[in-house]
Amino acid sequence: MTREEFLKELRIALQGRIPQAQVNEHLNYYENYIMEESRKGRTEEEVIADIGNPRLAAKTLTELYEGDRHQNFDDKEVESAKKTEGSRFFPRLWFRRLMTGIIGILFLILLVKIGIVLLPIIASAVLAGGILYVIYLIFFGNKK
Repeated sequence: MTREEFLKELRIALQGRIPQAQVNEHLNYYENYIMEESRKGRTEEEVIADIGNPRLAAKTLTELYEGDRHQNFDDKEVESAKKTEGSRFFPRLWFRRLMTGIIGILFLILLVKIGIVLLPIIASAVLAGGILYVIYLIFFGNKK
């Protein structure tokens, strides 16, 4: 496998799984690595054989990227974040829950109020529709 083939397969395997900037960074790294090892007297094929399958390399890089994105914070960071007001790690959950509860109650009250207002309108529309349907059946229905 040539350097171009390796990089092409690696690009295809990484595309869409990690951000494009990361893809470019990894492609540059592998290209530079292969070229540097070639300058030391090794063939491209030998270097690529040592690296291994580009799809396996892409899978490893993707897993590393996902691991970095979901990295856990150590205990000291967590404790300092809990103490920090407005921390991005632990926002004030009680405030969010309180606001969610208040908004939920207001929504239910609004729903009941609208229902009380709309119920007579809907009921009279259904009743009027029923009356009109009966009139239609009496005068125009089943004419043979």
